[in-house]
Amino acid sequence: MVKQVDLPKRFSNKRPALKALIRRVLRGYEGRGPRDRASERRDTRGPVAKNPATSQTRLDLERRVELVADYDSGMPVRAIAAKYGVHRGTIPTYALRAGASLRTPGLSDERRARAVALYSDGLTLQEVADRLAVDPKTVRNAVVAEGGGPRPRGRRPVSSKE
Repeated sequence: MVKQVDLPKRFSNKRPALKALIRRVLRGYEGRGPRDRASERRDTRGPVAKNPATSQTRLDLERRVELVADYDSGMPVRAIAAKYGVHRGTIPTYALRAGASLRTPGLSDERRARAVALYSDGLTLQEVADRLAVDPKTVRNAVVAEGGGPRPRGRRPVSSKE
């Protein structure tokens, strides 16, 4: 004798509507427009690549020229990346394509001397770094390169002016 077993729906195949819903949630739902034209995704920065592994921003020619001008003027790379909404590794690529020369990491001789002077005047590495818009490690490297050494951690000694 053969017995038939009725399994609950949770053990059966998913309905097509549920499959479609799961698929939309997993890959991100984009509303369908007219099928006869290709839809172009845009945001405030410009066209955006569809379904990339990471977010990509395509800069038009005017924005690329502005980006390279900011780079040539000495603006920090992180500030440029924040301003244009691109990855900081993209900025040297645009600069090289435009024929600009890449900056060397670290401080110029004048800025290095200024950093050492500010640090020897009693400012902390962080305070000097904030004034020069660089990383505190860059300031520390400049101080060490000029023959100084970082002060010990902790409170600064109170100087009595008499």
